[in-house]
Amino acid sequence: MEETILHVDGMSCPSCIRHIDSALRALDGIAKVEVRLREGTVVVRHDPASAPVDALAEAVRGAGYDVRPRAA
Repeated sequence: MEETILHVDGMSCPSCIRHIDSALRALDGIAKVEVRLREGTVVVRHDPASAPVDALAEAVRGAGYDVRPRAA
């Protein structure tokens, strides 16, 4: 398992948290999702073979948010 931190722009409310959490949990290989609204980040514990960082970012973009991966 690997931990990735995504910097997400545009999160502002509990509904944003639910959208992002659902989008990421829909992927295979996700063990944990922690959305930190105040920090504008999402910490994802995932299997990089089945859920690579690009897939994480794409899921968040698909939920309607701008995202940048960064080192954990």
